[in-house]
Amino acid sequence: MVRDAGYALAAAALGLLIAWRLFDGTARNLVQGWYVPILAATALLLLAAAAVALAAAVREGPPRWRRPTAAGAVAAAAISLPLIVAAAFEPRPLASSNLNLSAASARQFSASASAADPARRNIYQWAYEFETADPAAIAGQPVEVIGFVFRRDGDPPERFRVARFVVACCIADAQGFTLPVLWKDASTLANDQWVRVTGRVGIGPGGEPIVLAASVDPIEAPQNPYIYP
Repeated sequence: MVRDAGYALAAAALGLLIAWRLFDGTARNLVQGWYVPILAATALLLLAAAAVALAAAVREGPPRWRRPTAAGAVAAAAISLPLIVAAAFEPRPLASSNLNLSAASARQFSASASAADPARRNIYQWAYEFETADPAAIAGQPVEVIGFVFRRDGDPPERFRVARFVVACCIADAQGFTLPVLWKDASTLANDQWVRVTGRVGIGPGGEPIVLAASVDPIEAPQNPYIYP
């Protein structure tokens, strides 16, 4: 009975944890949206397995007391500690502290990155254009994107980057994409502040494309902070 009850408690705890994160919406900070039904089914299966294991334990009758073994203690810790940590820390969206601009050369683009209509491009699609297109060919095209602010110490007061993470499956494969923005009040923006940037593509001093912002408006963080390719 002791073993079956332990299995039941572990399965129930994990099932309830998954259900909790689905209910409060924070599961979307970890995985792409189409995983939500899979996680919901997993939670239901775990809770069902817990009920079956608990019923089996009850049928065996009251357990005999046994001295805990080292192997049992290790197994209990291996099961309980991850659950405690997962319950104690609320999953948060990836932010500016997770950006790694030095890995930009290793980024990969999917077929969806190429969008012909500039008015419909998101940060991911504009990043593709900035990296692959002739700056003169896209100069003057209108830009309207939403993302969070990324500024580093030493950045010019009139410059910042608007950023977004692209997630194909879960945050383990997340890639950060940014667009350089020129705006007179850039120094007033705080890292991770969500904004809507409207302007046009210009050419920077080094010949690189840059967004010449006509307006930068604060907005609420979107319910889904990631872009799915």
